[in-house]
Amino acid sequence: MNETILTYAVIVTIIFYAAIPLAGAFSVRRKWRFFRAQVIEASISREVSYSNPDRKVDGSSGRYCFIGDLQAIQDDSSIWLNNGKVSVRAEMKDVKLYLLPTSRSIENEDRIEENNVILPQDMPKRIKWERVYSLTQGTGVVLSGQVYVENGTPVFRNTEEQPLLVIIYDGKKESILRRSIWTGRQLNEFWNNLTPLSLITGSFFLFVLTFFSYRQFGSDTPTILAAVMSFIPLLPFLPPGIVLYFIFRRLWRSGRYLRGERDLLRLPLRYPEYDEYASCREALRDFPDAKLRSCGIIDEDEVMSIPCRLFSSAKGGSEPPPRHFFEELIIPGDPEELAWKCRSRARKMEILAAASISLGFVVNGLLFYFVLIWFL
Repeated sequence: MNETILTYAVIVTIIFYAAIPLAGAFSVRRKWRFFRAQVIEASISREVSYSNPDRKVDGSSGRYCFIGDLQAIQDDSSIWLNNGKVSVRAEMKDVKLYLLPTSRSIENEDRIEENNVILPQDMPKRIKWERVYSLTQGTGVVLSGQVYVENGTPVFRNTEEQPLLVIIYDGKKESILRRSIWTGRQLNEFWNNLTPLSLITGSFFLFVLTFFSYRQFGSDTPTILAAVMSFIPLLPFLPPGIVLYFIFRRLWRSGRYLRGERDLLRLPLRYPEYDEYASCREALRDFPDAKLRSCGIIDEDEVMSIPCRLFSSAKGGSEPPPRHFFEELIIPGDPEELAWKCRSRARKMEILAAASISLGFVVNGLLFYFVLIWFL
């Protein structure tokens, strides 16, 4: 038995089918977590105005946020924005932009948020400024980062310590925060920039191993196993395992949905002060501008009678938040506890999804193995 070929095949499988894609998965999850943290920081940052920052003093003025429309592009490395009151400039060299997915109309949304219906399921596109070839005048842009005053003009600048956040959006400004937090995560962390090349490379090496093993040793067990391993990237899409693949996709989507709910529930916690009410119905009656943010783990028929907490951006501190990031939210119960439950259920969904796709690999792998034995 040619055990050396089998050993090499297992090593190649572990490296190219598991280790490299998993490394990419941890990397993209970390990047999207940083993106969401930047968005949250932007939502509590000071907004550039006539009085802030002080135009009389050149130099660093701290972290600010600005939401406006594109006026012009200067020297291919700077942009000018205006919000109808103030103009700012942003230096775009080495900056990465996020193109926010379009949401459905939120005008018809009632006072109970319907994030799973209104908000998009895609993720923002992340591109380098140098690869942006055209932006039309009037494009909506969100800036958040370090501001420097130069000759009386506020200038957003990208630094290694304070990377500049740039979001391109359309639609209502009031939905930017919700959309960014909800969509700011990978659709499937395992399928990342490293995965396609890694799978192709691993499959190629295994094909080569199978070819030389077959020429030297014939159709023995290690050769057939190496052949099966070379087809691993295609196995989930073959019957009957494809049924388990669709189950995997459904479970993984549910886990991503729960993680989105977790982050939206934690969002008002950036403002530590809140008011408590005996029921959501009472809070909605007393605060006509507030919206109710619930989650899938709470029964819709019971949500109105649950004791709740009212969070308002107006209580966030001495500095008012950017006006389009202003929130007045009613949360049924303790948002931290609800977020923990969403996270726990999301992990269960992800474990079940991993078990489902793994079972699909095993079922189709065994069938493929016996087919090769039959023909070879």
